[in-house]
Amino acid sequence: MYRFSRTVVAAALAVALGASSALAAEVKVALNGVLDPKVNAEAAFVKGLEDALAGTGFTVTAFPSETIGKESERFDMVSQGLIHVNLASVNTAFGLSPLVKGVQLPFFFQDAAEFDRVIAESALLEQMNEPLVSNGVRIAGFNYIGVAMGFHNTKTPVTKIDDLGSLRLRAMNGEQLKFMESLGAHGTIVAWSEVANALQTGIADGYMNPPNSALRTGHTDFLKYFTQANISPSTRLVLVSQDWYDGLSAEEQATIDKALEAGIAANRAWVDDWAALVLERQKEAGVTVSELAPGERDKMVERATSIYLDVLSEDDLAKYQAAVDSVRK
Repeated sequence: MYRFSRTVVAAALAVALGASSALAAEVKVALNGVLDPKVNAEAAFVKGLEDALAGTGFTVTAFPSETIGKESERFDMVSQGLIHVNLASVNTAFGLSPLVKGVQLPFFFQDAAEFDRVIAESALLEQMNEPLVSNGVRIAGFNYIGVAMGFHNTKTPVTKIDDLGSLRLRAMNGEQLKFMESLGAHGTIVAWSEVANALQTGIADGYMNPPNSALRTGHTDFLKYFTQANISPSTRLVLVSQDWYDGLSAEEQATIDKALEAGIAANRAWVDDWAALVLERQKEAGVTVSELAPGERDKMVERATSIYLDVLSEDDLAKYQAAVDSVRK
């Protein structure tokens, strides 16, 4: 069974840096959202991880959203070994590894399956990890929080690019803000914990996210319009404490590796199941679901391409392009 921990004090009881393997039998996992695999894709990862560790001597303690701190605080905790696995926003790694920014390039990957192939078959993940490992953190893989990302808003159906001009959309970071502005929308950076208030007060009219983000959080009380534009996979990081991992025996590391793979597989299975239900759930929540008119997505792709070099260096963009080209042959 999961054991819930709700304070930073509980995190401080975690394995200290350099602790022995005997003290590392507890795997502390932080995630975004509630610990319910029925509604949360990250909780599905945790369940898959726990099931894979059953009978191995490892147990899982899960920390749901913000029970031990916000995203930046959790990044510091995993780098110090206070938590062992952190399901994190991709932008938490940008400062140390700018190459990670390419994960969010709009319209760059054909779909989530292609992204998975690129990560599995190229050197990108290893290259992303080079500056992270020396800081005590490693990206073990990527979770999805739902199907591909589209446009949610409180005001109007979006069927063409010009419809975005009347909207102010919440951006997660500066990179996402550049993309929104390239499409003619207005943007404002708002922390996720403040999004509900921003939507209610008109600070923001919507955001880019997969459908289940609005459904899971209850934002469909305000966000009554959604357009699936297949902007990018709804990607988050699976971060592992490298110092904790290095303190495990080779056999224990192999066990953890398999469990992490099982967690990611459970996450993908959750998303596949959800994809068949999401449209019905949106309609039940009173959301009007629209499609882009013919040719409108192509216009968005053309404009998005113009900001790639604002997000990545020329060398880093070339690495992504080479990786994608290699799987499309």
